[in-house]
Amino acid sequence: MIDEDDILEKTLFHKDYNIDEKDNISLVPTDPAVFGLCAIIHEKPTHCRYIGETENLQQAIRDLFEKAGDVSEGFKKFMHGPWIKRMVYGLMPGSSPEDRQKEAEEWGKKYNPKCDENGEYPRERKERGRRD
Repeated sequence: MIDEDDILEKTLFHKDYNIDEKDNISLVPTDPAVFGLCAIIHEKPTHCRYIGETENLQQAIRDLFEKAGDVSEGFKKFMHGPWIKRMVYGLMPGSSPEDRQKEAEEWGKKYNPKCDENGEYPRERKERGRRD
């Protein structure tokens, strides 16, 4: 299990998906990891769109930018859209796929990833009382 103090954050840029052509994917570690892709509000990751586990974090992030439509059209809109992508991650060197999957399931409960067809994090709608 990844300790809360060992969870890291990084803002992600892929040259093909931002107007300034910034790219920092080559700076992402290549270690096995569990990670979440979130939007950012007030410099903090929020509204998680995706949780995953991987043997190579850098390659997984590159693939998610380039093949986001394989996840869903909404996720593709998020990855290719104007949102700032903030990754939260925990490195798990020497871990098995089973260990990472178990950790990813725990992260899913913690971060509650969601992404609607527009790339947005769906908001809960309160039902209004009807007048008859």
